[in-house]
Amino acid sequence: MNTTQKFYLKLAEPCRENWFLPPQDPLGELSHFDMELRRFCFEHNQKVLLEIGDEKQELFLDPDIILILDEIPEKIDDLYRGKKNELDFPESRMIIYLEPRKEYWRIGCTWRKYGYSIEEKSFELETKQLFQTLKTFVKKILTQAVDKGYIQDREKTEFMKRMVKPSVG
Repeated sequence: MNTTQKFYLKLAEPCRENWFLPPQDPLGELSHFDMELRRFCFEHNQKVLLEIGDEKQELFLDPDIILILDEIPEKIDDLYRGKKNELDFPESRMIIYLEPRKEYWRIGCTWRKYGYSIEEKSFELETKQLFQTLKTFVKKILTQAVDKGYIQDREKTEFMKRMVKPSVG
């Protein structure tokens, strides 16, 4: 494959359905930031459009994105260091496997949908575009959470600092 595909994560319209119970932390193990971010994603749930090449999938802030949100900085860091990683969306029955290539500017991507059968597609992504898309997407979520009073701006800033890496490409 000689060309790279685009990777997009976009916030879409609000989701009015509540399939799950509100987030709880009965043992008090979550930080204020983690708990409030979960509350925000539950109370202000939105559809999220994931696109890779010609493939599209509708996800939701709750439960799909909130399950991986806190791990995104580490996932970017691992990929930057040449380690394989994945974005797992169990509620939507799909996994996106990411594997850095020898050419530092590319990442191999395998999109696997599972259920009654397994469907799989492979893509080549541009590293810089993937990282920028993930960072921008996370920033939008955190900005909305700050604007609606769930988390503080300083918490958003601290989280975003974890996503600052040297530029690639």
